[in-house]
Amino acid sequence: FHPLSANFLLARHLKSHWANYANGKAEAGQKADVNDWRVARTIFVADDDKVAARYGGADGNSPYRHYFGNMRAKMIRGNRLYVFKSHKEQPDDEITLDYVLQNCVFAGSINKVVEQILAMREETGDFGELVYAGMDWLDPALAKRSMQLMAEEVMPRVNAAISKPVASAAE
Repeated sequence: FHPLSANFLLARHLKSHWANYANGKAEAGQKADVNDWRVARTIFVADDDKVAARYGGADGNSPYRHYFGNMRAKMIRGNRLYVFKSHKEQPDDEITLDYVLQNCVFAGSINKVVEQILAMREETGDFGELVYAGMDWLDPALAKRSMQLMAEEVMPRVNAAISKPVASAAE
C-alpha cells in the first residue's frame, strides 16, 4: 500500500495526510517512507500562460472547469464542501468554481507550473511521486503538449530545484 493524496484536495491539507499515514505505520510497528507518498495534482502546461488560463479553466468549455464544476456540485449535494475550504470557518459562498480551479489546478507556462509545484512542496513537505492528473482531452494536441512539457521541461526543472529525482506519472 502506498498512500495517494487526491488531486481535488487543497495543497494546504496534504501535510496532514503524511502525518496520519506515518502515525498509522508507527502504530503498526512499521516505518513510513516518504518516498512511498504519491501526491496527485491536476496539471495543465502550455507554451504560454494565455492558452493555459483558457484551457485550464477560464473558458466555459474547459475540461478542467467541467470536472471541477461536477466535483463541486457533488460536494455541495453531499454536504462536503469543506473539502475545498482553506479553513473550517470559511463561508460556503466563497467556494466558487473559480476559487476551486485557482486552488486545485496547476495551469500555466513551464515556469509558472514549476513555481506552483515547488510552492506546493514547500507547503506539504517532501513526497516521493507527483501524479499528473489530466482531464478529458477536449483538445488532444493541447493535452499531449501538456504532457510533453511536463516530462521534458517541468519535471527536470523541479528535480533540479529540489536536487533529487521526483517521479512523475500520468493518470
